Amino acid sequence: VSRRRLSLNRVQFLVLDEGDEMLDAGFAPDVERIIQGCYQPQIVLASATMPNWVTRVIERHLENPERIQVAAEEEADLEHGLVRVPRLDKLQTLSRLLRSHRGSVIVFGRTKYGVRKLNHDLRKAGHDSADLHGDLTQGARDRAMDNFRALRTHVLVATNVAARGLDISHVDLVVNYDLPDSPDWLTHRVGRTARMGAKGRALTFLTPEDDKKWRTLRQQGAPALPEVDIARLVSAGDWRYVAASLVEPAPQSARRAEPRPGAWPRRRRRGGRGRRPGSTTPRAASASA
Repeated sequence: VSRRRLSLNRVQFLVLDEGDEMLDAGFAPDVERIIQGCYQPQIVLASATMPNWVTRVIERHLENPERIQVAAEEEADLEHGLVRVPRLDKLQTLSRLLRSHRGSVIVFGRTKYGVRKLNHDLRKAGHDSADLHGDLTQGARDRAMDNFRALRTHVLVATNVAARGLDISHVDLVVNYDLPDSPDWLTHRVGRTARMGAKGRALTFLTPEDDKKWRTLRQQGAPALPEVDIARLVSAGDWRYVAASLVEPAPQSARRAEPRPGAWPRRRRRGGRGRRPGSTTPRAASASA
C-alpha cells in the first residue's frame, strides 16, 4: 500500500481482527493508512480489550457503530499449579510428564528458536510433537493444526502465536515450559484448556533462575499458584499439591514502606575521626519526651 502497488479504493468490507494486539505489535500507523486508503468501507473491528488506540480508531473511522459484546464465559474448571524444577532437569521432567499423560497437550515456549529446539528434542525422545511459531509458512501452520485437531499429533509446542484465537476442545493440559512476559499472556496461555465447560489443567515450570521474574509477574497481577508434587504426578498420575505451598504470602510491592507516625527517620551510621565505629552524635530529645 505504501508503495502504491495496491489500490484500496474499491474495498467495501474491512475486517480488523485482534485490534489490541495490532497496537502491541506496532501496526497502528499501518492500520490507519489502510483505513484512509479505503473509500467508505463497512468496517468490523474485533478486540479482546479496548485500549486507547482502539477507542480512537472507533471514534475516528466508525460512524454510528453497533457494539456487540460477547458474554463472559462461566468460570473455567481449571487447576493450575507450579512445578519447581532445576534448569538442567526441565526437558527430562517434561518428557516424563508427557509419557504419563494420555490427552492433548500444548507446551508454550518463549522464543521461536526455543520452540523449534524443544520440539526437536521431544521428537528425538519419541514424542509425537509438532511446533507452531511465526517462522512457519501458512501451509506448515495449517498442517500442524490439522494434525493436532485430528489427534494425529498429541503435543503442540508453540510460542504465544497459539495463545489467542485457538479453540480446540480436547486440550486438557497446558504446560508453560518458559514463563510468559506478562500476566495477561499467562492467562491467554492457560485459557487454551478448560473450554466450553470442560475440565483442564495447567502447569507452570519454575527454575531457580526464574524466581525473580516470577516475583515480578506476581507483583503485576499473576495469581498465586500452589506447587504440584511432580514426582507423584509423573509416577502415579496423582495430582497433589505440596502442603507447604498452599498458603503463599501476598507479593511485596516495590514501593518503600511508609515510616510509622512519630518514628525517627533512619540514618546511616558511620564511624568518623575521633569517634568509635558505630557511635553517633546525641540527638535532641523530642518535645513530647
